[in-house]
Amino acid sequence: MAFQLWYTNYFVDIASDKVVDPKTLDGISELGDVSANGNLSAWHVKSQLHEDDFKRHLNQLLSEQTEINADDVTVTKGINGGPLSML
Repeated sequence: MAFQLWYTNYFVDIASDKVVDPKTLDGISELGDVSANGNLSAWHVKSQLHEDDFKRHLNQLLSEQTEINADDVTVTKGINGGPLSML
């Protein structure tokens, strides 16, 4: 049986006209598995990072590589997942 790591679901909502495809950002894969909705205004990230670290790294990526203002980004922590998450 393979060892499964724990992760946290983060939901990133971007209230800006300057949206970007998250998969085009260098270093985004270090945050976790990223997916986005059709208009790129909402992202879902399965990450192993603690919430504070996740927010800090995300803000750094956005400020360095996009024109998205940090005030336009809302991060919501979802349900933790992993091998025992259904118990």
